[in-house]
Amino acid sequence: MRYLILFITIILSSFSFGGEINKQIYSSDKSQSITINYTNSTSTQADTGATPLPGMRGIPSNLPDISIIGDFVGKISNIKDDNDKNKILVREIELAMQGYIYPEMRADVFLALHRHGDHFEPEICAAHVSFLRIVEGLSLNAGKIHVDFGKINKVHQHHRPYTDQPSALTNFLGPHGLVGEGASLGYLFPLPFFAQIDIGAWRLPSEHKHEEGGAEIEEFSLADKVYSSRLWTSLPLSDLSELEIGASAAIGKGLHHSEHQDEVKIFGSDITLKLWPSAYERLIFQNELFYIIRKVPVGELKRCGLYNYIGYQPSRYWSLGFRHDWSENVFPDYQNSRRLSGIITNHLTETTTIRFQYSYNMALKRYEAYLQLVFGIGPHSHILE
Repeated sequence: MRYLILFITIILSSFSFGGEINKQIYSSDKSQSITINYTNSTSTQADTGATPLPGMRGIPSNLPDISIIGDFVGKISNIKDDNDKNKILVREIELAMQGYIYPEMRADVFLALHRHGDHFEPEICAAHVSFLRIVEGLSLNAGKIHVDFGKINKVHQHHRPYTDQPSALTNFLGPHGLVGEGASLGYLFPLPFFAQIDIGAWRLPSEHKHEEGGAEIEEFSLADKVYSSRLWTSLPLSDLSELEIGASAAIGKGLHHSEHQDEVKIFGSDITLKLWPSAYERLIFQNELFYIIRKVPVGELKRCGLYNYIGYQPSRYWSLGFRHDWSENVFPDYQNSRRLSGIITNHLTETTTIRFQYSYNMALKRYEAYLQLVFGIGPHSHILE
């Protein structure tokens, strides 16, 4: 409850702060032809012939775009030690505040309440400043960011077309993906088609312990100083189709480096084909392949994993999906898993969806069924593809 009160306080404070700024603009520059008061604006930038910046909603205001995303999940399964089965839970509440702070310079802050077991933990999901054009073709991102590695690591979970995360991402990048504090440079090549390279340097937390049901869960991800790169390109095959290809790499230490003394390299490749047969129809083929080299004092572990996803949207309101996961683990005690998932999604609006997903682990003969509701208020809740 106290976390919910904290979120409401932040929202109200932001509105109050914006109102005070509007009063200062009015009182400090009375020569302006634009009159702004505390509660509303009698003239907009459009009225004066000026072009409003994106994120400014057409009025001269320092208020950011504010969005709220809710992610509710109900789950049933035949896994005995699954503490979330047969429950409907609030998985995440996210607050996004975004806006331009200068032409070609913007800020994005995402605060979230994440469920961990039976309690919620507040977290800065991401907070970064983007310099969109330092010089022609060169951009910079700095702050806490979902690292640009692979196709979907950078996509927030509520914007993905399935409820859970592919096994390979969880095994190689961690249960929450690869998220670090640092900076990345991006360069858009001056070519007749889209091609970009991103290079980043990050610091990720280490020695993280995760417990579930009183037992410590063994997890793996990169930690400490991490360096990443991604090269990706998008090619229009026709007016109604597009092919995207990417290659990624990251090097760093393991999550419990002080204990295992492991040095880690992860490589990834991804390919996505999109087809638009008609105005509301869409067909997507997507797969990612991950390969990890984990060097420890006694030798090397080399493991790989992948997922394949096929999605079809036959109409404006419905979409169907199928995902195949196969992944090895990254620990000496070798294991692998193969999962098949079927997904049905009803798009109630552009920002609200109801999704049913059934997943079956072929190796362990375990099933999981999810019923998910994602709702959104504000611009961040729109999925742009």
